[in-house]
Amino acid sequence: MTIALLQRDAKREAWMQFPPPRRLLKGLPRGRLQLDDATIARCVRAAMSAGWEPMSRGKPVVFTVDAEGN
Repeated sequence: MTIALLQRDAKREAWMQFPPPRRLLKGLPRGRLQLDDATIARCVRAAMSAGWEPMSRGKPVVFTVDAEGN
C-alpha cells in the first residue's frame, strides 16, 4: 500500500510504501489496511529525517517503510 504525504502549500510530495500485510502473503482474503495516527506521525518523521524537503521542487520522493512506519 502506498500513501502520499503533501504539506499544505508545498511543492513536493513524499510517497510512503508499506509492505503487504502478512495475511496477503499467506493467501488469506484481502482486507483494508488500518493505519493509526501514531503510524502516520512516524512516517512523517522518518521522511523528514531521510531528507524529504516539502518546499523544494521536483518529483515525489518515494520511501519504503516497515509496518510500523519507520
